[in-house]
Amino acid sequence: MRIGSQLLMQKYDQALLDDGYSIIELVDKASDCLLKHMDKQSYSFLCGPGNNGADGLSLAIKLFLQDKKTNVYIFDDGHKLSLANQYYLNECYKHHIKVTLLNDNNLCQAIDEMQQTQVIIDAMFGFGLNSSPRGLYASIIEQINQLYNQEIIAVDIPTGLDCNSGKPYQSVVFASKTISLTAYKDGFFNPDSRFFTGEVIVEKLDAKDMSDKVGLYSYADKTMMKKIIKERKYDGHKGDYGRVALITGCDDYKGAALLSAKSCVYSGSGVVSVITDDKVIDSLTSYCPEATTMKRPLVFRKEDLLKYQAILIGCGLGLSMDSHRYVVDVLSLTNQPLVIDADALTILASHMELLKDNHRDIILTPHMGEFKRLCEFDDKADILSVAKEFAKEYHVVLVLKGPHTIVTNGYESYRNASGNGAMSIGGMGDVLAGMITSFVGQGYKPIEAALLGVYLHGAAGDKLAKNHYSVIPSKLIEEIPATMYELLYDKG
Repeated sequence: MRIGSQLLMQKYDQALLDDGYSIIELVDKASDCLLKHMDKQSYSFLCGPGNNGADGLSLAIKLFLQDKKTNVYIFDDGHKLSLANQYYLNECYKHHIKVTLLNDNNLCQAIDEMQQTQVIIDAMFGFGLNSSPRGLYASIIEQINQLYNQEIIAVDIPTGLDCNSGKPYQSVVFASKTISLTAYKDGFFNPDSRFFTGEVIVEKLDAKDMSDKVGLYSYADKTMMKKIIKERKYDGHKGDYGRVALITGCDDYKGAALLSAKSCVYSGSGVVSVITDDKVIDSLTSYCPEATTMKRPLVFRKEDLLKYQAILIGCGLGLSMDSHRYVVDVLSLTNQPLVIDADALTILASHMELLKDNHRDIILTPHMGEFKRLCEFDDKADILSVAKEFAKEYHVVLVLKGPHTIVTNGYESYRNASGNGAMSIGGMGDVLAGMITSFVGQGYKPIEAALLGVYLHGAAGDKLAKNHYSVIPSKLIEEIPATMYELLYDKG
């Protein structure tokens, strides 16, 4: 499944036009997709002035030619019609389809007529809407939402629903069904959006696929992960599964280092070395005896870290002057794959030039607050596009944690299928960072390691959430090996 935000969908449509398709042709293909789902005998079409309205008009013509009852309502509000809208409106007149120019004076009559049809088609506005429908649009939305016997089908997205957030504006259509064209809209991941979308069906146009060209996101689900995860070798030994270094923890923040170390071990790393402070070492010996430890030096030398296949820095590191020096030293002195999390991300925000100077694989794992320190953007920004452009600019794999976590390297982009709200507890990010580091050390490509870590982390949390109100990070770690086994060998 492909996923698009408002900006990405606009780029997709433009890419089709640039490739030689006409807007008239694309609207015709869109209405072909819609036509598959029209199984009733009578329809009322609410058509706005843009291309979403044109999709509705084109569909009305096709249903009319099948001898279905079709009433078309156009808003007489002074909006200039798009090229495609004007074309298909003229076609409606040519076929003598009943077209009503809606205004305040005939609104009540129009509602009465709509009550006589089985389906109302919402083709007022598409994904480009940025504010609440007003005036006549708001009035008719309020009226049709009060009807009981009519099915409401939204074309692409219910009018009044934000494409990116899935949140409603003040006036929004309550659809029974939404037929989303080309891609699943990012806002549909918001579970509250289902009050407005009803059932969501994704239909692809019979046209060239521009998904990769414009960078639509993909859905990282179980099927995809089964293609990534690797079996353990029959004659494998610890050296085959990576030696990783975790520069984590301090006297004040021991727990983060413990969680990241144990999750790294439980994810299958061959050797996990935690380079940390004395108090963390004392705690780690009993909490995770499988991990080795090393006293953190005052100053790192290049040779101190040469033997590791991957390095994690940040979990519980603190924000002291020593911590700042460790982050700068690791970025400057090493060339292994590097995972940067938590406190190290806050420190990195003051040294972004070090990312551009690096020529190795780096994975950043911020939550939204940390990402805002790395990359300034407005709260209303198109986050899918912001994330892609950031990853591309700094040549990193970005794991932007949150519901349906974003994973992107700027060229391949994904939203994660697993995880749940019960996992919203401190320490979850430390567990995830350890898992991703483990997979990098085992030889997975950075984008694969990030995807596998994020998915398995969420899948383990989903198992626990079935009978737990909250999912505790330390308990989630214990589920990692079984979750990996089930993913690898489950035939379902």
